[in-house]
Amino acid sequence: MAFPFTLPPEFGYFIEFNFEKFFNFYHMKIFNNRKIKKSISYFLIALMMMHTTSCNYYKVKEVATHDISSIQNIGKLHKSMIIHTSTETFILNDIKVDSVLLSGRLKKAEVGSFYFNEDNKNKRFSTKDKEILNEVHFYLKTGSIHPPYAEIPLNEISEIKIIDPDSGRTVASYVFTTVGVLAGVFAILLIIVALTKSSCPYVYVFDGETYVFEGETFGGAIAQNLERDDYMPLPHLKDNHGLYKVRISNELKEIQYTDLAELIVVNHPKKANVILDKYGNPLLLINEINASSAISESGENILPALEKKDKNVFFFNESNSATNAVVMTFSKPIDVEKGKLIFSAKNTLWFDYIFGTFLSKFGSAYQAWMQNQSNLPREEQLKKISQNNFPISVYVKKNNSWQFVDEIMTVGPLAFRDFVVPIDLSGISGNKVEVKFETGFMFWELDAVAMEFSSDLVRDVEIVKPTLANGTGAKDWTHSLMYADEDYMIQPISGNMTEISFKIKPAGYGYTQSVFLHTRGYYTLIRDFSGLPEVEALNKFKNPSHFSYYSKSNYFKMLENEDNLICFASQN
Repeated sequence: MAFPFTLPPEFGYFIEFNFEKFFNFYHMKIFNNRKIKKSISYFLIALMMMHTTSCNYYKVKEVATHDISSIQNIGKLHKSMIIHTSTETFILNDIKVDSVLLSGRLKKAEVGSFYFNEDNKNKRFSTKDKEILNEVHFYLKTGSIHPPYAEIPLNEISEIKIIDPDSGRTVASYVFTTVGVLAGVFAILLIIVALTKSSCPYVYVFDGETYVFEGETFGGAIAQNLERDDYMPLPHLKDNHGLYKVRISNELKEIQYTDLAELIVVNHPKKANVILDKYGNPLLLINEINASSAISESGENILPALEKKDKNVFFFNESNSATNAVVMTFSKPIDVEKGKLIFSAKNTLWFDYIFGTFLSKFGSAYQAWMQNQSNLPREEQLKKISQNNFPISVYVKKNNSWQFVDEIMTVGPLAFRDFVVPIDLSGISGNKVEVKFETGFMFWELDAVAMEFSSDLVRDVEIVKPTLANGTGAKDWTHSLMYADEDYMIQPISGNMTEISFKIKPAGYGYTQSVFLHTRGYYTLIRDFSGLPEVEALNKFKNPSHFSYYSKSNYFKMLENEDNLICFASQN
């Protein structure tokens, strides 16, 4: 998510930052530059959960399809952190992590305080037992730790096991060898960040068999003055006896305020596709055309990474520039004056780590600073977001100059999302059009990109209000979610969940339905930092370009040792 930050008056300037989240699966063809190859490899390895026991370097394998649901739900698996030494087992609470240490308060793990161990790893658990299966197990190489407080060097962690709450089995096991200490520490750091991160509300849909994760909604709206609408595609949603069922949950350290939750149902021919633009307008897509070229700022040909949805992505992480861009060329029909740019993208976990280091610099001034943010004019906040390149921005070339078209706010890294941006092509002669994507260093991941030049004939659109919204504690939120009227569904603590049902009408013969969740809301972060603000470091963010530079310099600093590799394995 993106949010513009202003320090309290005694600091006297404006700062903004993009707060991002968590993970998915990557598959990427590495470019020619050796340092970039290794940098991307480490980053991919840190984020991947894979079925292999070898060291994968230049290419990484995708997770098997049947594992996707479990791994996408990994955001819930941060409730119990278990530390294993060679002789003892502890529960770790109040977790903190930096580039060197994992620290927190320890208590001895009593018998029965966690379920998973090597003796019962194949045990079946009942539904009532599953809550305690939200476990992450850290195994230390050597040494011992003692309550009540421990500081554990990251390079002492030999393995991290993450437990699937649906089966009680290991969903992934990261094994860190003596080869590649730095890469191992970097991977551990990112995994811990992912398990303890903050985020926007999670959305799950019923796919005919179970609830599966679909994405995160109104990302970046971390104060009421940044409340916004979100239009999320729901491709996995299936009819359940005449109902569509959606869940909105709070699983992290935040308070969530949802003002509206309704479905936008579009009936259209089966051979067509529909995407809503950022304003909620449905655009019909009939004949999507791939680009003829895609060139990064450094001159790399990245067209193979952007031709189809395969998680073979461009990270916007070229080392020659803090702000990164890619220019794409498309063939277009002569005299066409309207086009639609279609792309699949999401944000990176890297921002979660960078944001944590940035946020902690405020120390005990954090709460006053956040209060100051909530009082700023919305327009001022949004302007700073754009100036710092947190959105992914789209440009079109006209008369040999780049003209801004629109920008897409952050959506988080839990799931790729499809976007469409209408483009005015008037004044562009000939049969070619050039477009540009631009953002800060490793702020976004770009997957498939295409263009469409057909007319927008979407006639059958229905707004469906909820028939029932049943929340935690049998709270009925139905009325609160009907309209955008500041009567909020409030989810104040992790674990709050609301199941929303919508009555539907089936599509007519020869037609299908594309369904979108329209929500409006915001959320606030819960943080408890201490110590004095790092004023000198914070003042550097007065320059709007500094955050992208900060992201780039920290990323390559972490990867300065080019000879490190990391091996990992996952098991069932």
